[in-house]
This record gives sequence, C-alpha cells and structure tokens, in this order.
Amino acid sequence: MLGHVRRTTRLDVGLALAFTGIAYLVWVLVAWATRGLVADMVSFSAAFDPNFPPATRIVRIVFVDAGVAIDLVGILWLVVSMFLIIYASRQKFSISWAWMSGLCQATVAALGGVLVAWAVHLPYQPVAARSVPAATIISWEKLSGISLPILAVLAILIWVTFLVLLLVERARVNRRGPSLRDGLRTNIYR
Repeated sequence: MLGHVRRTTRLDVGLALAFTGIAYLVWVLVAWATRGLVADMVSFSAAFDPNFPPATRIVRIVFVDAGVAIDLVGILWLVVSMFLIIYASRQKFSISWAWMSGLCQATVAALGGVLVAWAVHLPYQPVAARSVPAATIISWEKLSGISLPILAVLAILIWVTFLVLLLVERARVNRRGPSLRDGLRTNIYR
C-alpha cells in the first residue's frame, strides 16, 4: 500500500536499491538501442527518401537531436528514486514509492522503445533512389552521441554513492559496523 508506513527493513532497502539500478539500466539500454536505430534509419533513408513522416521526424528530434535530454531525465529519475529509498529507510514513508518510481522508469523506457520502433519503420516504403542530401549531423546529435556513456558512468557513481551512504547510516544506527566476529557468530555458532 503506497500511503501506509510500516517498518522498512534492510532487505526492503536493498531490494529497492537493486531494482532502482536495474530500472536505470533498462532506461540506458533502451536509450542506446533507440538512438542507434534512429541514427541508422537516418543514414540509410538519406539515400532513398529524405522526407520522413511527421511521427518519424518527431522521434528523430527527440531521440537523436535532443537525446541528451532523455539521458538527463533518466539520471534525474534515478536520483529521485534514490532519495525515495533514503527517506523510506529513515521510516518517513513507505518503500513502495521507491519501487513505484523504478517500475515507472522501466515502463516509460519500454514504451519509448516501442514508440521509436514503430516510428522508425514508417518511412520504409518502396521509393526511387534520389540524390543524397547534405550531412545531417548537427552539434546536438554529436552531444547526444557522447552523453549516454558519460551519464551512464555518472549514474553508476551516484548509485554507489547512495549505497555507501545507506551503509554508513546503517552503521551509525548500530553504533558500530559488522565485524568478522559478528559474521562468524551468525554463521557458525547457531
């Protein structure tokens, strides 16, 4: 239940943290694949028909020309999910909000992938060969080409930072971190 606050356990936090990382990974993989798909479509179709249907032009603008915006939205969504996990670990509200955020991020990425696949296949119709237009690469396309790997590494650093932050907070609550003796006591002396 999203509004109900119950005791959030370490297992809840760990699972939400892992799922948030996986949801961002889905976002990155879909963004990478769709960007490559649209870029290939543009280079292939330039030799045949440079006039794209309106849906294909919009997808090209959003996913290739302004692809850096999609990368930034993905990383901001990851940060919001991480803050939701931290607040849930402090018993401020339910961990379900972090799960919902990660689930929504993965769903939006999947729907975006379906939209791009549909729009990319619209212009493939039998057309006569025409002259090749001038280069279509603009500065935003170049920025979008390098932004995804850079922001993916940044997202991994953010994810690890939040993981360490949660571990430090857990150690502070316990007044000491786990020792080797604690591990032996739980595994051997039962």
